[in-house]
Amino acid sequence: MKEKTLNRILLGAFAFVLVLLAVLLPLAFGAGNPRLSAAEPRVIVTPEPETEEDAVKVSTPVPTPVHIIETPTPYFPRTAVNLCVNGTPIFAVDSREAAEQLVRRYLNECAYENLEANTVLLKAAVDAELSTVPADGSVEYCEFDVALNRLRKNRSLIPVHRTVERAVVTVTPFDTHVESSKLLPEGARIFRRIGVAARKLSLSETLYLDGMASSDTETLNVQLLTAVDERVQTGTIRIDAVTTDPYYGHRGPDAAPLSFRYPIRGTLASYYGPDGGVMHYGVDFSAAPGTRVLAPESGTIVFCGERKGYGFVVEIRHENGFVSRLSPVKTTDLLLEQHVSAGDPIGMLPEIERGATATLHYELLIDGVPYNPLLYLPEP
Repeated sequence: MKEKTLNRILLGAFAFVLVLLAVLLPLAFGAGNPRLSAAEPRVIVTPEPETEEDAVKVSTPVPTPVHIIETPTPYFPRTAVNLCVNGTPIFAVDSREAAEQLVRRYLNECAYENLEANTVLLKAAVDAELSTVPADGSVEYCEFDVALNRLRKNRSLIPVHRTVERAVVTVTPFDTHVESSKLLPEGARIFRRIGVAARKLSLSETLYLDGMASSDTETLNVQLLTAVDERVQTGTIRIDAVTTDPYYGHRGPDAAPLSFRYPIRGTLASYYGPDGGVMHYGVDFSAAPGTRVLAPESGTIVFCGERKGYGFVVEIRHENGFVSRLSPVKTTDLLLEQHVSAGDPIGMLPEIERGATATLHYELLIDGVPYNPLLYLPEP
């Protein structure tokens, strides 16, 4: 009995020693020291699955969900067609009618692009074979405006050739010749001949390829007008004096076969020539109001009416460029282009003030230049 008790005590002591060693040994070899324990690798032991179902759960990874983005199918109208250039589709449009309208619109824009005022469109055409086939999704579908803008930005998609005619008028200035005249006062000018500039018309045709000029061909040259030199006469007569010579001035071209006579019975009141700073281009006759005014020579009435500075004027055109100008004349019977003979009455002197003497002014012009009428009238 005592022996059994002793064995139990020994076994208990031996077990206590084992437990004590199990606790102290890890501490002695660094289990409690952080520096030593950090270097030891950690071993993770996966517990053995208890059943086959558990084994499947442990060994099979959980799949990550995948999000699939579906690309929407491009929209194509049921009537959509591919527009093809030389057999190659470039894009799809709503219908064949839309394709035709698109090409017409594009061709019209290209044809009339940047036309100047002096140019005319002769012809324009698409330089390619166009066709349509049912849309098959091989090219992008475009709405009308989008398709038109693509054609505008890339002319090579549908090349357009056009021919434009250009008219150019070339103007060559005329020369002016100025000559002095002893028949005109200083500062006065008479245009003996109005200058005309030469004008030449040139026509040319320009070919445009895809909006760029590629060739220019001249087709016609026409001389529209030939240049005519201008001739101007300037006066040299000093007008700061007063004329005292009734026959002042220079006689112009011979009047034959014309034979001029006095247009009124009256008194010579003023002469032709300078008159204190102004030029008096005719002679004046004073007479009583109502005195008849006669045609100085036969001719045609070319003017009959009021004129500023003159009053009522009658002008008679004679032969060889001679013209008689008389004013003021009171008349109601004359007509334009009416023929009158020398000595025919054409009117009378109007009454200016009651009892005052009236005056008739008479100018004689030859080719537009005034001359002293007394040089062509018979001596009194």
